[in-house]
Amino acid sequence: MMACYTASADVAKAITRIPSHTSLVGSGVVTEVVWQSAPVPNTSEQCELEDQVGARKVALGEVTFDIVVPEEGVRYAEGCYRINGGNWHVYYVKNWHNGAPWTGEPTIRSDAIFQSGISGVDGIVPADWILNKKTIKKILVEAVGVDAWIEVSGPNSLILR
Repeated sequence: MMACYTASADVAKAITRIPSHTSLVGSGVVTEVVWQSAPVPNTSEQCELEDQVGARKVALGEVTFDIVVPEEGVRYAEGCYRINGGNWHVYYVKNWHNGAPWTGEPTIRSDAIFQSGISGVDGIVPADWILNKKTIKKILVEAVGVDAWIEVSGPNSLILR
């Protein structure tokens, strides 16, 4: 097992292509945002990550939470994630729709493209799911295929999306 708080700080790059209809400069403009990524202090949660076995490459993800997500859960959560030190992506998951608890099937899109052009995960889950950090990490494991998540402080999804 690997302790979540042992990840080292590094510099992450998030590159977002801004659609020409929203850009003041013209088409093909690329905005490069550089964020400092560091482990969240006092995180004692253990990530379930086995040592690399044979030729299998381990996919390790870093995740941020833009809002306080208590153990009791929230109606929505958003933040950013990246895999193996790559570019940052955005996630937005909720369990309410049009002011009412969602009672339908969970729908998770792992290929969502947000208004800014950045990619990520977008989804809605039944309201009886407790939407806390543990649940969000499980949803992201399934959506993007990582082995474990380390919670870090990183970019704000509101700026990226």
